[in-house]
Amino acid sequence: MPTAVEELLRAYSPVTMGRMVTTDFEYEGCPMKEGDRILLSFPAANRDPEAFPDPDTVIIDREHNRHVAFGSGIHRCAGSNLARMELRVAIEEFIARIPTFRLDPAGEVTWAGGQVRGPRTAPVLFP
Repeated sequence: MPTAVEELLRAYSPVTMGRMVTTDFEYEGCPMKEGDRILLSFPAANRDPEAFPDPDTVIIDREHNRHVAFGSGIHRCAGSNLARMELRVAIEEFIARIPTFRLDPAGEVTWAGGQVRGPRTAPVLFP
């Protein structure tokens, strides 16, 4: 389960980082003005094909998985270990209670965007 949790965090990184531009500048043709708010998509690093073979596929038993779902270094999320535990417990409890399920092919999984991402609806069928 811990390996699966890390892969889910890599593939569906739940948090991005917002910043405010402090000085006017241009980056690769994109002008940014002081006071602009920008959203840093650092979870995109978790889809880097040089770091992750077949990065757009969820490989539940991926062995090498140094993702940055919670950031890194001194800016790493202080609650990352709690979040890991909550995700592991939620998955384990769901599977213990509903061991057989599948996504409803007639339904649609919808996602919330912005700084905190995640599924908002995921229609499932229970046999």
